[in-house]
Amino acid sequence: MEFSVILNYVLGGGLLAAMVGIVTLKATIRKAEAEADKAKAEAETVRIDNAEHATRILMENIVQPLKKELNETRELLQETRQELEATKKELGSTKREIARFRKAYESANSCKHSDNCPVLYKLRSTKDEQGSGSRNNSGSKRQPTARSAIGGTCDDTEVGSELESAD
Repeated sequence: MEFSVILNYVLGGGLLAAMVGIVTLKATIRKAEAEADKAKAEAETVRIDNAEHATRILMENIVQPLKKELNETRELLQETRQELEATKKELGSTKREIARFRKAYESANSCKHSDNCPVLYKLRSTKDEQGSGSRNNSGSKRQPTARSAIGGTCDDTEVGSELESAD
């Protein structure tokens, strides 16, 4: 190849066009990279906005109602505990009253008037009816006349409970 042909290629634009193309290509690559970085930054911003939006929706639609329900459940539990405590106190009072009644009933059998006591008669007949599972309607047993140790009649006016005496 002759020098003139080489010079013709160089000055004719082939090599010059290649060099201009390479320089322009570098600028285009830089521009494309800058646009890609900008798009990544925008995508990150959108992602953060979406996460904030999702968090806000989660708080409004799920967390707040659950907190409200939890507080209502706690209040209901507190009320139930108070009712349970009141029931326990009432049960304790009832147990004490039954114990007093049982003690009085057991000591009534040793009373000198126990044979003619209508209260003991009713208690014994109720106990017999519960034990046998059927009522005794034969009428053969007569209720004795009621007498007290003082000479009057025995009635249930003296039988009371803690609640009645508190009034």
